[in-house]
Amino acid sequence: MRTFMPVKLAGEASLTATLVMAFPAHAVNLNYENLSSLEQPLAAQYSDVTFTLTGLLDAALDYQSDASDSSLLGNFQLAGETQLANSWTLGVAYFAEYSSSDSDDYLDNAAVYLGGVWGTASVGNVTGLVREQTRRSRGVGNAVLNFDDQLGQLGDSGIAYVGRFGPAQLLATLDEHDGFEIGGVYQRPIGNKDYRFSLRYRDSKFSAGDQLVELDSQAFGLVAELTYGSTVFDLGFGLEQISNNRLSADRQYLSFGAAHKVGVLTFSGEAHFGDTDGQSETSYAAGVRYDIARGLSLNLGVNHSDAQIE
Repeated sequence: MRTFMPVKLAGEASLTATLVMAFPAHAVNLNYENLSSLEQPLAAQYSDVTFTLTGLLDAALDYQSDASDSSLLGNFQLAGETQLANSWTLGVAYFAEYSSSDSDDYLDNAAVYLGGVWGTASVGNVTGLVREQTRRSRGVGNAVLNFDDQLGQLGDSGIAYVGRFGPAQLLATLDEHDGFEIGGVYQRPIGNKDYRFSLRYRDSKFSAGDQLVELDSQAFGLVAELTYGSTVFDLGFGLEQISNNRLSADRQYLSFGAAHKVGVLTFSGEAHFGDTDGQSETSYAAGVRYDIARGLSLNLGVNHSDAQIE
């Protein structure tokens, strides 16, 4: 007899307006949040060390069917790196974020990395690197497509490797609990279009029933992306099995979206459909970004999700 228990997958609808001032991320990017840093970083050199700073300031108004809220979010990433005598690059990066929504939250990630022609190895809070490199493109504005990932998650700390070989990338990460994720990306232009394909496999843990029960997760994901001019189309497919010695469940999901830029306006729309042992999950997201000036933009997003999985 199979026993089921509730998995916390909440549904909500929201409308968000955001004012963002931002600069882009480093090659070793520790920003895994929904609002990524944009534009050019600030950089300065002292002796043989180059320091780079990126950041973001986000003032948001969040409206839901039963309540509304305003919040302030700010983050930054500071990195310093130097070139060794053998031409390898040694660096350290620190990312921090503060959010005033609900309760005052402060989170941070840090990493040390060493890179050369063979690739880049890093240690620290780097277990999100494979996911970030192989995932579908994020929606623009404040669009957030819920459930568009595996349920099983890696721990916060571990080691990672990223290597580039022509148009292909190989990636791997191992967390402190012996969970791991491996992936590959192939991207190149053909004619007047650019194609990107990615694969990844994750072996991790999933906590169900309000963190009361831990399950093993084995998950596989595939992403295909086409860029034509100012338009991007992408499609993601995933399979996941979660189990322990008392229960098991199989999950499949399909996510797709498109984004288009016209002048200073960028639009995106996404949808997600999933199934866990016959129980469905759905989510939709639409976003628009209006570029006011360099690094300053107005962002709107409408997000809806619905799932009740046992």
